[in-house]
Amino acid sequence: MIRAVAFDLDNTLINFMSFKRKSALAAARAMVRNGLKGTPGKMAKEIFEVYDEYGIEYQKTFSTYLWKRGIRDFNKFEKIQQAAIVAYLDCKFHVLRPYRGVVPLLKRLRKRGLKICLVTDATRKNAWRRLAVSGLQNLFDLVVTHDDTGEFKPHPSPFKILLKKTRLRPEQIIFVGDNPHRDILGAKKMGMHTALADYGCEWPKKGAAKADFVLRRFGELEGALAGL
Repeated sequence: MIRAVAFDLDNTLINFMSFKRKSALAAARAMVRNGLKGTPGKMAKEIFEVYDEYGIEYQKTFSTYLWKRGIRDFNKFEKIQQAAIVAYLDCKFHVLRPYRGVVPLLKRLRKRGLKICLVTDATRKNAWRRLAVSGLQNLFDLVVTHDDTGEFKPHPSPFKILLKKTRLRPEQIIFVGDNPHRDILGAKKMGMHTALADYGCEWPKKGAAKADFVLRRFGELEGALAGL
């Protein structure tokens, strides 16, 4: 019997990659308005190349990009960088949202007595900030972040904390995530039920761990739970 539903955060509960793309374009437009030569579309792609090189959670994306562009005048550098950061943050508050149906379904699951948990590779600060921006911060019984383990999924440590804190057996938990190589593989190795958030998945699936359920939209989770 399922006693808890555990979720990844980005691209599972919130439209993180959509936000990242829109914020990169907003930042690029701000850079152009403040004196950096180029076209916003091309610059947004170049900003994403920095993410590809250093990781999507990289905190020095704009400074690294400007340095790569050869900006060495420190006043000009900061003028452009701060304009980009402001545009990025403004986009975050307007674009970062839960997928359709997330809030009402989480509330229904809580009313049924299920524990609602979050296991994310984001830092504690970033995870709680995204939850606050998207209005999800009061819907979880347990939040496990990268700061709690120092390890990224599929390493067993985040999943072991989930089991320890919930005091449940693996077969009593279903894990929902968008990354078959991290979320699904890690949860399956621990013996949990798994559901792939295919609506948010941008990862290659060839050779990846197979989930017990594939969700084309978030609301399909309810049907998956009914079958367990």
